[in-house]
Parts: sequence; structure tokens; C-alpha cells
Amino acid sequence: MINIRKAAVSALLSSGLALAGLGVAAGTAHADGPYHWCPGNPKNMPYVPNGDIDWDWSICHTWYPAAYGTGNVTMQGRPTSIWDGDNPPPEVTYRQQCPPIAFMCP
Repeated sequence: MINIRKAAVSALLSSGLALAGLGVAAGTAHADGPYHWCPGNPKNMPYVPNGDIDWDWSICHTWYPAAYGTGNVTMQGRPTSIWDGDNPPPEVTYRQQCPPIAFMCP
């Protein structure tokens, strides 16, 4: 009886690890944030990604990480992955799952 239990537990653990390795068992992505930055805070993480963001540095900001290029903030004129303001649209903050091969991640 004990051998059957060991075999069943081993099979369940092995199949769970195999599915996780294939990315099948990955959870649903969700939005991070909100993050807050106010004058006097450092211009680096965890407050803001860096000091090159094109926004008004004299007021407080509530921001969310966004999918690349869908943010409403630029950095030196280029699109970023930052949404400044409350209640970003869900399609902006939804993070797509990466394929099992890491170099294919955005």
C-alpha cells in the first residue's frame, strides 16, 4: 500500500513539474502597482524607473507598469512602459506571458 502511495505522489509531482516547465501551469498575469513618486523622492526604483522620464517633476505622480509602448509617458521622446495616472485601461497593464524561451520575452 505504501509503494502505491509513493508511486502516486511521485507521478503527481513529476507531472506538475513537467507542466510548469512547459508553461502550461503558469498563472494569469495581473497589473502591478500603483507606484507613487513625489518631489523629494529619489529618481530611481522603486519610485520611478529612472530620471529621464518626460513628466512634470514638480508634482506627485501615481503610475503603473504597462506593456511596452502602451504607456502614456515618454522618455526622451520615446514610448515607455509607464502609465501615469489613476485607473489605467486593463489592456495597458495586462502583462502577456512569456514563452518558455526567455530570449523571446519582450
